[in-house]
Amino acid sequence: MVASLLTIVVVAGLCAAALLTSGRTVAAEQAALAQLDAVGTRSIVVRASAEAGLTTQVLRNLGAVEGIDTVTGFGPIVDGRNAAFSGGPPFAIRTAYGTIGSRDMGDNEYLAGPVAYASPEAAAGLGLVDGAGGVTTDTGEHLSVIGDLAVPQHLEFLEPLVVSPASVEGEEPLAMLVVLAASPPDVAAVETLVRSLMRDGEPGQITVETSAQLAAIRAAVSGQLTIYGRSTVLLILVVSAVLVAVNLFALVTMRRKDFGRRRALGASRGLIVALLLIQVLVLAVVGTALGVAVALVSLTLSGEPKAGIEFAGAVAVAGILAAAFAALPPALVAARRDPLHELRVP
Repeated sequence: MVASLLTIVVVAGLCAAALLTSGRTVAAEQAALAQLDAVGTRSIVVRASAEAGLTTQVLRNLGAVEGIDTVTGFGPIVDGRNAAFSGGPPFAIRTAYGTIGSRDMGDNEYLAGPVAYASPEAAAGLGLVDGAGGVTTDTGEHLSVIGDLAVPQHLEFLEPLVVSPASVEGEEPLAMLVVLAASPPDVAAVETLVRSLMRDGEPGQITVETSAQLAAIRAAVSGQLTIYGRSTVLLILVVSAVLVAVNLFALVTMRRKDFGRRRALGASRGLIVALLLIQVLVLAVVGTALGVAVALVSLTLSGEPKAGIEFAGAVAVAGILAAAFAALPPALVAARRDPLHELRVP
Protein backbone atom coordinates (compact mmCIF):
# COMPACT_ATOMS: atom_id res chain seq x y z
CA MET A 1 0.00 0.00 0.00
CA VAL A 2 2.78 2.41 0.95
CA ALA A 3 4.74 1.56 -2.20
CA SER A 4 1.66 2.19 -4.34
CA LEU A 5 1.04 5.56 -2.70
CA LEU A 6 4.69 6.52 -3.21
CA THR A 7 4.46 5.64 -6.89
CA ILE A 8 1.34 7.78 -7.29
CA VAL A 9 2.97 10.68 -5.43
CA VAL A 10 6.17 10.49 -7.49
CA VAL A 11 4.36 10.42 -10.84
CA ALA A 12 1.98 13.17 -9.73
CA GLY A 13 4.95 15.27 -8.61
CA LEU A 14 6.65 14.64 -11.96
CA CYS A 15 3.69 15.96 -13.95
CA ALA A 16 3.01 18.87 -11.61
CA ALA A 17 6.67 19.93 -11.58
CA ALA A 18 6.95 19.73 -15.37
CA LEU A 19 3.81 21.83 -15.88
CA LEU A 20 4.72 24.37 -13.20
CA THR A 21 8.24 24.88 -14.59
CA SER A 22 8.55 23.95 -18.26
CA GLY A 23 4.83 24.45 -18.82
CA ARG A 24 5.08 28.08 -17.80
CA THR A 25 8.21 28.42 -19.94
CA VAL A 26 6.33 27.04 -22.96
CA ALA A 27 3.43 29.42 -22.31
CA ALA A 28 5.83 32.36 -22.00
CA GLU A 29 7.56 31.29 -25.23
CA GLN A 30 4.26 31.11 -27.08
CA ALA A 31 3.28 34.56 -25.82
CA ALA A 32 6.66 36.05 -26.74
CA LEU A 33 6.64 34.50 -30.22
CA ALA A 34 3.06 35.65 -30.80
CA GLN A 35 4.11 39.18 -29.88
CA LEU A 36 7.09 39.04 -32.24
CA ASP A 37 4.92 37.64 -35.03
CA ALA A 38 2.41 40.40 -34.41
CA VAL A 39 4.95 43.02 -35.50
CA GLY A 40 5.54 41.28 -38.82
CA THR A 41 8.63 39.09 -38.58
CA ARG A 42 7.95 37.53 -41.98
CA SER A 43 7.34 40.53 -44.23
CA ILE A 44 9.66 42.12 -46.79
CA VAL A 45 8.57 45.48 -48.22
CA VAL A 46 10.04 46.84 -51.47
CA ARG A 47 9.38 50.48 -52.37
CA ALA A 48 10.22 51.70 -55.85
CA SER A 49 10.15 55.08 -57.57
CA ALA A 50 8.48 55.57 -60.94
CA GLU A 51 11.88 55.43 -62.67
CA ALA A 52 12.92 52.13 -61.06
CA GLY A 53 11.22 49.99 -63.69
CA LEU A 54 9.67 47.58 -61.17
CA THR A 55 6.79 45.76 -62.89
CA THR A 56 4.34 42.92 -62.33
CA GLN A 57 6.88 40.59 -63.92
CA VAL A 58 8.49 40.24 -60.49
CA LEU A 59 5.23 38.83 -59.07
CA ARG A 60 5.27 36.09 -61.67
CA ASN A 61 8.91 35.35 -60.83
CA LEU A 62 8.20 35.07 -57.10
CA GLY A 63 4.82 33.37 -57.32
CA ALA A 64 6.09 29.77 -57.33
CA VAL A 65 9.15 30.18 -55.10
CA GLU A 66 9.31 27.80 -52.15
CA GLY A 67 9.57 29.63 -48.85
CA ILE A 68 7.21 32.44 -49.90
CA ASP A 69 3.66 32.52 -48.54
CA THR A 70 2.13 35.40 -50.49
CA VAL A 71 3.25 38.18 -52.81
CA THR A 72 1.31 41.42 -53.24
CA GLY A 73 2.11 44.27 -55.58
CA PHE A 74 0.70 47.81 -55.55
CA GLY A 75 0.72 50.36 -58.33
CA PRO A 76 1.20 54.12 -57.93
CA ILE A 77 -1.17 55.91 -55.56
CA VAL A 78 -4.11 57.88 -56.94
CA ASP A 79 -6.34 59.99 -54.69
CA GLY A 80 -10.03 59.19 -54.71
CA ARG A 81 -13.21 60.50 -53.05
CA ASN A 82 -16.75 59.35 -52.51
CA ALA A 83 -18.52 60.00 -55.79
CA ALA A 84 -21.57 61.32 -53.92
CA PHE A 85 -19.53 63.97 -52.06
CA SER A 86 -17.15 65.85 -54.30
CA GLY A 87 -15.68 67.75 -51.41
CA GLY A 88 -15.01 64.71 -49.24
CA PRO A 89 -11.59 63.80 -47.86
CA PRO A 90 -9.22 62.07 -50.31
CA PHE A 91 -8.16 58.47 -49.85
CA ALA A 92 -5.21 56.69 -51.43
CA ILE A 93 -6.31 54.19 -54.06
CA ARG A 94 -3.85 51.61 -55.30
CA THR A 95 -4.01 49.08 -58.09
CA ALA A 96 -3.40 45.71 -56.40
CA TYR A 97 -1.85 42.57 -57.86
CA GLY A 98 -1.40 39.14 -56.34
CA THR A 99 -3.08 38.15 -53.07
CA ILE A 100 -4.51 40.15 -50.17
CA GLY A 101 -5.68 37.87 -47.40
CA SER A 102 -7.99 35.29 -48.96
CA ARG A 103 -8.66 37.37 -52.07
CA ASP A 104 -6.78 36.77 -55.31
CA MET A 105 -6.73 40.12 -57.08
CA GLY A 106 -6.49 38.40 -60.46
CA ASP A 107 -9.39 36.01 -59.88
CA ASN A 108 -12.38 38.33 -60.22
CA GLU A 109 -15.26 38.24 -62.64
CA TYR A 110 -15.53 42.03 -62.54
CA LEU A 111 -11.99 42.73 -63.75
CA ALA A 112 -13.35 43.97 -67.06
CA GLY A 113 -14.93 46.94 -65.27
CA PRO A 114 -13.49 49.62 -62.99
CA VAL A 115 -14.09 48.18 -59.51
CA ALA A 116 -12.46 48.41 -56.11
CA TYR A 117 -12.37 46.79 -52.68
CA ALA A 118 -12.25 48.85 -49.49
CA SER A 119 -11.28 47.82 -45.97
CA PRO A 120 -13.90 48.55 -43.27
CA GLU A 121 -11.78 51.47 -42.03
CA ALA A 122 -11.51 52.94 -45.53
CA ALA A 123 -15.21 52.40 -46.26
CA ALA A 124 -16.16 54.21 -43.05
CA GLY A 125 -13.84 57.10 -43.89
CA LEU A 126 -15.23 57.39 -47.39
CA GLY A 127 -18.79 57.36 -46.04
CA LEU A 128 -19.81 54.27 -48.02
CA VAL A 129 -23.05 52.69 -46.80
CA ASP A 130 -22.58 48.95 -46.07
CA GLY A 131 -19.10 49.19 -47.57
CA ALA A 132 -20.39 49.67 -51.14
CA GLY A 133 -20.72 52.69 -53.37
CA GLY A 134 -18.86 54.75 -55.92
CA VAL A 135 -15.43 56.39 -55.79
CA THR A 136 -14.08 59.00 -58.21
CA THR A 137 -10.33 59.41 -58.61
CA ASP A 138 -8.47 62.63 -59.30
CA THR A 139 -7.76 61.28 -62.79
CA GLY A 140 -11.50 61.22 -63.51
CA GLU A 141 -11.96 57.44 -63.27
CA HIS A 142 -15.07 56.12 -61.53
CA LEU A 143 -14.71 52.95 -59.46
CA SER A 144 -17.52 50.88 -58.02
CA VAL A 145 -16.67 49.53 -54.56
CA ILE A 146 -18.16 46.03 -54.76
CA GLY A 147 -17.03 44.46 -51.48
CA ASP A 148 -15.08 44.78 -48.29
CA LEU A 149 -11.45 43.83 -47.93
CA ALA A 150 -10.03 41.90 -44.97
CA VAL A 151 -6.56 43.38 -44.55
CA PRO A 152 -4.03 40.85 -43.23
CA GLN A 153 -1.75 41.82 -40.39
CA HIS A 154 1.36 42.32 -42.51
CA LEU A 155 -0.49 44.89 -44.67
CA GLU A 156 -2.09 46.87 -41.85
CA PHE A 157 0.52 49.61 -42.26
CA LEU A 158 -1.31 50.54 -45.50
CA GLU A 159 -4.65 51.22 -43.76
CA PRO A 160 -7.06 52.72 -44.68
CA LEU A 161 -6.75 50.58 -47.79
CA VAL A 162 -8.69 50.91 -51.06
CA VAL A 163 -7.51 48.76 -53.96
CA SER A 164 -8.48 48.25 -57.55
CA PRO A 165 -7.84 44.55 -58.40
CA ALA A 166 -5.87 43.67 -61.50
CA SER A 167 -4.19 40.68 -63.11
CA VAL A 168 -0.42 40.20 -62.96
CA GLU A 169 -0.30 39.58 -66.70
CA GLY A 170 1.61 42.19 -68.66
CA GLU A 171 4.25 44.65 -67.52
CA GLU A 172 2.37 47.07 -65.29
CA PRO A 173 4.45 49.41 -63.08
CA LEU A 174 4.67 48.78 -59.33
CA ALA A 175 5.34 51.29 -56.59
CA MET A 176 5.42 48.75 -53.77
CA LEU A 177 5.94 45.03 -53.37
CA VAL A 178 5.14 43.15 -50.15
CA VAL A 179 6.48 39.61 -49.82
CA LEU A 180 5.44 37.39 -46.93
CA ALA A 181 7.88 34.57 -46.15
CA ALA A 182 6.46 31.20 -45.19
CA SER A 183 8.25 31.27 -41.81
CA PRO A 184 10.62 33.61 -39.94
CA PRO A 185 13.72 31.46 -40.71
CA ASP A 186 12.95 31.88 -44.45
CA VAL A 187 13.13 35.68 -44.28
CA ALA A 188 16.88 35.95 -44.93
CA ALA A 189 16.80 33.66 -47.99
CA VAL A 190 13.70 35.34 -49.42
CA GLU A 191 15.24 38.77 -48.87
CA THR A 192 18.35 37.71 -50.78
CA LEU A 193 16.20 36.46 -53.65
CA VAL A 194 14.13 39.65 -53.73
CA ARG A 195 17.24 41.82 -53.73
CA SER A 196 18.69 39.78 -56.61
CA LEU A 197 15.62 40.63 -58.68
CA MET A 198 16.06 44.36 -57.95
CA ARG A 199 19.58 44.73 -59.33
CA ASP A 200 18.42 46.59 -62.42
CA GLY A 201 17.22 49.55 -60.38
CA GLU A 202 19.43 52.57 -59.80
CA PRO A 203 20.70 53.22 -56.24
CA GLY A 204 18.08 55.12 -54.28
CA GLN A 205 15.25 54.19 -56.65
CA ILE A 206 14.46 50.93 -54.81
CA THR A 207 14.53 50.35 -51.06
CA VAL A 208 14.04 47.02 -49.33
CA GLU A 209 12.70 46.92 -45.79
CA THR A 210 12.90 43.60 -44.01
CA SER A 211 12.21 42.12 -40.61
CA ALA A 212 15.29 39.89 -40.67
CA GLN A 213 16.51 41.26 -37.35
CA LEU A 214 13.17 40.51 -35.70
CA ALA A 215 13.21 37.05 -37.28
CA ALA A 216 16.69 36.44 -35.80
CA ILE A 217 15.46 37.56 -32.38
CA ARG A 218 12.47 35.27 -32.74
CA ALA A 219 14.69 32.29 -33.60
CA ALA A 220 16.98 33.05 -30.65
CA VAL A 221 14.08 33.35 -28.20
CA SER A 222 12.51 30.15 -29.50
CA GLY A 223 15.79 28.24 -29.39
CA GLN A 224 16.83 29.30 -25.88
CA LEU A 225 13.43 28.70 -24.31
CA THR A 226 13.02 25.36 -26.10
CA ILE A 227 16.40 24.13 -24.85
CA TYR A 228 15.62 25.22 -21.30
CA GLY A 229 12.17 23.61 -21.36
CA ARG A 230 13.39 20.31 -22.76
CA SER A 231 16.33 20.04 -20.39
CA THR A 232 14.10 20.76 -17.40
CA VAL A 233 11.53 18.14 -18.40
CA LEU A 234 14.29 15.60 -19.09
CA LEU A 235 15.83 16.19 -15.67
CA ILE A 236 12.46 15.82 -13.93
CA LEU A 237 11.78 12.59 -15.86
CA VAL A 238 15.15 11.09 -14.95
CA VAL A 239 14.85 11.94 -11.26
CA SER A 240 11.27 10.65 -11.11
CA ALA A 241 12.18 7.43 -12.92
CA VAL A 242 15.01 6.79 -10.47
CA LEU A 243 12.66 7.33 -7.52
CA VAL A 244 10.07 4.96 -9.00
CA ALA A 245 12.76 2.34 -9.65
CA VAL A 246 14.13 2.61 -6.09
CA ASN A 247 10.62 2.34 -4.65
CA LEU A 248 9.86 -0.77 -6.72
CA PHE A 249 13.19 -2.39 -5.88
CA ALA A 250 12.27 -1.97 -2.21
CA LEU A 251 8.83 -3.47 -2.92
CA VAL A 252 10.36 -6.44 -4.74
CA THR A 253 12.78 -7.04 -1.85
CA MET A 254 10.03 -6.92 0.78
CA ARG A 255 7.72 -9.20 -1.22
CA ARG A 256 10.33 -11.66 -2.43
CA LYS A 257 8.54 -14.58 -0.70
CA ASP A 258 5.29 -13.68 -2.47
CA PHE A 259 7.02 -13.76 -5.82
CA GLY A 260 8.73 -17.00 -4.82
CA ARG A 261 5.39 -18.62 -4.04
CA ARG A 262 3.95 -17.46 -7.36
CA ARG A 263 6.91 -18.95 -9.19
CA ALA A 264 6.60 -22.21 -7.21
CA LEU A 265 2.89 -22.40 -8.12
CA GLY A 266 3.73 -22.22 -11.81
CA ALA A 267 3.73 -18.49 -12.62
CA SER A 268 6.04 -17.75 -15.52
CA ARG A 269 8.64 -15.02 -15.49
CA GLY A 270 6.69 -13.16 -18.13
CA LEU A 271 3.59 -13.19 -15.93
CA ILE A 272 5.53 -11.73 -12.99
CA VAL A 273 6.89 -8.94 -15.19
CA ALA A 274 3.44 -8.26 -16.65
CA LEU A 275 1.81 -8.09 -13.20
CA LEU A 276 4.30 -5.51 -11.95
CA LEU A 277 4.14 -3.43 -15.11
CA ILE A 278 0.34 -3.39 -15.16
CA GLN A 279 0.28 -2.37 -11.49
CA VAL A 280 2.72 0.47 -12.13
CA LEU A 281 0.86 1.64 -15.24
CA VAL A 282 -2.43 1.84 -13.34
CA LEU A 283 -0.75 3.78 -10.52
CA ALA A 284 1.02 6.03 -13.05
CA VAL A 285 -2.28 6.90 -14.78
CA VAL A 286 -3.78 7.86 -11.43
CA GLY A 287 -0.72 9.90 -10.48
CA THR A 288 -0.62 11.60 -13.89
CA ALA A 289 -4.26 12.65 -13.69
CA LEU A 290 -3.75 13.94 -10.16
CA GLY A 291 -0.55 15.86 -10.98
CA VAL A 292 -1.91 17.47 -14.16
CA ALA A 293 -5.13 18.49 -12.41
CA VAL A 294 -3.30 20.01 -9.44
CA ALA A 295 -0.88 21.93 -11.68
CA LEU A 296 -3.58 23.32 -13.97
CA VAL A 297 -5.79 24.36 -11.06
CA SER A 298 -2.83 26.01 -9.34
CA LEU A 299 -1.85 27.94 -12.48
CA THR A 300 -5.43 29.00 -13.10
CA LEU A 301 -5.99 30.25 -9.55
CA SER A 302 -2.69 32.15 -9.52
CA GLY A 303 -3.26 33.66 -12.96
CA GLU A 304 0.06 32.29 -14.24
CA PRO A 305 0.46 31.45 -17.95
CA LYS A 306 -0.07 27.78 -18.72
CA ALA A 307 0.77 25.65 -21.71
CA GLY A 308 -1.91 24.20 -23.92
CA ILE A 309 -3.61 20.81 -23.87
CA GLU A 310 -0.96 19.37 -26.21
CA PHE A 311 1.87 20.07 -23.77
CA ALA A 312 -0.11 18.77 -20.79
CA GLY A 313 -0.96 15.60 -22.72
CA ALA A 314 2.68 15.12 -23.72
CA VAL A 315 3.79 15.49 -20.09
CA ALA A 316 1.16 12.94 -19.01
CA VAL A 317 2.30 10.41 -21.61
CA ALA A 318 5.95 11.02 -20.70
CA GLY A 319 5.18 10.46 -17.01
CA ILE A 320 3.43 7.15 -17.69
CA LEU A 321 6.23 5.94 -19.98
CA ALA A 322 8.92 6.98 -17.51
CA ALA A 323 7.19 5.03 -14.74
CA ALA A 324 6.83 1.98 -17.02
CA PHE A 325 10.50 2.01 -18.03
CA ALA A 326 11.55 2.53 -14.41
CA ALA A 327 9.45 -0.49 -13.37
CA LEU A 328 11.06 -2.80 -15.90
CA PRO A 329 14.38 -3.52 -14.08
CA PRO A 330 12.69 -4.32 -10.72
CA ALA A 331 10.15 -6.49 -12.54
CA LEU A 332 12.94 -8.45 -14.24
CA VAL A 333 14.69 -8.91 -10.90
CA ALA A 334 11.48 -10.21 -9.31
CA ALA A 335 10.89 -12.57 -12.23
CA ARG A 336 14.38 -14.08 -11.93
CA ARG A 337 14.02 -15.02 -8.28
CA ASP A 338 14.67 -18.69 -7.59
CA PRO A 339 11.43 -19.97 -6.02
CA LEU A 340 13.16 -22.66 -3.95
CA HIS A 341 15.68 -20.20 -2.55
CA GLU A 342 13.04 -17.59 -1.73
CA LEU A 343 10.80 -20.11 0.07
CA ARG A 344 13.72 -21.14 2.30
CA VAL A 345 14.25 -17.55 3.48
CA PRO A 346 12.65 -17.20 6.95
